[in-house]
Amino acid sequence: MELKKIPLIIAIAGKGGVGKTIVTTLIAKAISTSYKYKILLIDADPTHPHLSKMVKLVPEKSLEKIRADLIDNTIGKKEDIQSLAETIDFKVYDAIKESKDFSLFSIGQPEGPGCFCPSNALLRKVIESISSDFDIVLIDCEAGLEQINRMVMKSIDTLLIVTDISLRSVETANSIRESAKKFTNYKRVSVIINRSKGDITNILDKLKEYNLDVLTIIPEDDLLTEFDLEGKPIIDISNASISFQKIKKNIENILEI
Repeated sequence: MELKKIPLIIAIAGKGGVGKTIVTTLIAKAISTSYKYKILLIDADPTHPHLSKMVKLVPEKSLEKIRADLIDNTIGKKEDIQSLAETIDFKVYDAIKESKDFSLFSIGQPEGPGCFCPSNALLRKVIESISSDFDIVLIDCEAGLEQINRMVMKSIDTLLIVTDISLRSVETANSIRESAKKFTNYKRVSVIINRSKGDITNILDKLKEYNLDVLTIIPEDDLLTEFDLEGKPIIDISNASISFQKIKKNIENILEI
């Protein structure tokens, strides 16, 4: 499959606990096993940065660590501001962890107390700066609306919103989409319903009411649950996984804009 746009930037968002990091991992697995694209994964969740462990690719330095070092070097006069500005891209590239299938960059957890806004602002610039060196960029967003509202995801092409079968997650999905209309330049938005079981007519009706397109429905997956409970890297899950099969079946649709 030939991409219509390079780089293609896809943000995966949703309410906390719906499984967006697992879905991000499955998308990365599906793309890397089917195509030869140069893929960058961005773990943009500062409170629960689990993507690295799920894909077995843990960077030695995060964006928050880079930011903290920059502040320390400026205050300590170890480097002048101009010199720091000229080397920040190099520091970011140096912090990217690579494997044969994809690369990963992490925003990281806060080095100390206080608002995480500075790292979010820096992340937006990083996304815009380094994306051009990759074919596909998958961003595992922080739960909720924060990074959308702060325009961290301004340059995305596709917004994939993960929900479960709770009305709260669907309402959050609608709020994320409405904020994205104001604060991003997305070209397409779709919903992935995760951990589906039983009659979900009310969820589908609510999504239809909100005019949110459903990309696919992933049923409850015992194999995936087992991996998650045992803390195994999701990237190693068997191709027989129902969740993986659902994502792989829809991968061409995911990569379309």
